[in-house]
Amino acid sequence: MCLKKFGEDSNLELGANIGFRIMNIDKKNMIGQIELKYDVDLMVDEKESGKIILVMNALFKVEEKINEKDFEEKLKIDGATTLSHLCRAYISTATALSGMPTINMPLINFNQFFEDAVEENNAK
Repeated sequence: MCLKKFGEDSNLELGANIGFRIMNIDKKNMIGQIELKYDVDLMVDEKESGKIILVMNALFKVEEKINEKDFEEKLKIDGATTLSHLCRAYISTATALSGMPTINMPLINFNQFFEDAVEENNAK
């Protein structure tokens, strides 16, 4: 995606990978630790000119007792969505304050994100 022109003939483009993992689940207290990683390549005129790597961790707790599979689903969908909003805000603010063009990462449909990941893993 082209974000902003640099002069007449150059463009800033992004290449991004997003990773998610459940790091730990405390079944007794229903606390889950997750990690969301944004790995963004900044390309100017098809040459890498920079990189942003942001890793965010969080703990999530549910008050009611639910089974582990349902808790993992909550961590994946609700947790990833929450951290994604925080990561997007951080990247936008950091780039705006740096004097470079502000990078606004797109919203992610995490239902589709995880469905695609399952399909990709099943294909392997």
